[in-house]
Amino acid sequence: MSESEASKLLAIRRLIAPILILAVSSGIFVALINNQPTLKTTAKRPVPVAVRALNINLAPMQLSVSSEGNVQPSVETKLVAQVAGEVITLSPSLVAGGDFSKGDILLNLDPRDYEIALARSHAAMSRAQAEQLFAAEDAARIRSLYAEELASIAQLQSAQRILAVADAALDDAAAMVQRAKVDLARTVFRAPFNGRVRTENVDVGQFLSTGAVIATLYDTDRLQVRLPLADAQLAYLDPSYAQTGLAGEEPADVTLSANFAGDRQSWSAKLLRTEGDISTKSRFLHVIVEVTETVNSNGVRLPVGLFVDAVITGRTVDNLVSVPRTALRPDNSVMVIDDDNQLHYRDVSVFKLSDRDVLISGGLASGERISISPLQFVVEGMPVAVID
Repeated sequence: MSESEASKLLAIRRLIAPILILAVSSGIFVALINNQPTLKTTAKRPVPVAVRALNINLAPMQLSVSSEGNVQPSVETKLVAQVAGEVITLSPSLVAGGDFSKGDILLNLDPRDYEIALARSHAAMSRAQAEQLFAAEDAARIRSLYAEELASIAQLQSAQRILAVADAALDDAAAMVQRAKVDLARTVFRAPFNGRVRTENVDVGQFLSTGAVIATLYDTDRLQVRLPLADAQLAYLDPSYAQTGLAGEEPADVTLSANFAGDRQSWSAKLLRTEGDISTKSRFLHVIVEVTETVNSNGVRLPVGLFVDAVITGRTVDNLVSVPRTALRPDNSVMVIDDDNQLHYRDVSVFKLSDRDVLISGGLASGERISISPLQFVVEGMPVAVID
């Protein structure tokens, strides 16, 4: 075979090989297409979502309002000198933070000047009594003579005038005695109530002028807390507070609590009144809570200035139910679970909203179930699996 024939044969082989490969591949492809399996499609059932459920039970419920504030004295007064004098004794209780009881002697001024003034007033009254007795006897004598026409009308009128002056002088002398007694009593400073000294500014030997401020005292048996409330919170209290600002027949109970002396302490109080005006800055209304039992069951006295949490007992409302905040959706609806364990939207009436709970007053019935799980994507009729 010549060289040219060999070249042609080689070229024919190179051309036939790809054609054979393509033919075989096409045959295999056609065979696969004609013999492919038939796929059967079925609708996939949705997988139920696991949720926690709450059984609804509408019932009367007593409301409460929470707030916080600082403890302050209900009665605070300044001890002021009503007479002048030198301080001769001081009570050990008359220091900042000192405790005292009602009637305790806190301070004594030198009484000698006032004892002398009392003695002089007694002497002046004795003279006035003598003058009045003489004038009365003389007036009676002149009146008797006038009746017998032995004295003139001018003499009678003069005797009566002298008697009236003597009576007035006696009354003035008696008043001076009373004034001297009062001034003497004012040299002794007695505590007006059971309390504590906030500040004091006096020492033994100091001369006090009339009107000098000696100390600031406050009553420890009556304390108060000023609590801020939003005006909407008045709806949870007795209507009398919103109508008149004062407590009705029975003031609302208040529980005050705070961490004090390394433990959680609580005290009982009463809600007396509201201040009436709403703050233009904070838009809050302030209420006044009074504490008369300032020593709790643990024997701990409520200190002035302590920051306390307050829970005010409100009115009772019928047909309410409390649900977790997670059960309420942004559009004021909840997800009700029917007997087939499917979810359905339900609009509800929110009576009170707090950080953790929601009080619902309408839209639900006793015996129904709602989902309290925080679901992000919910479809009407979506199946759920209720878990405990």
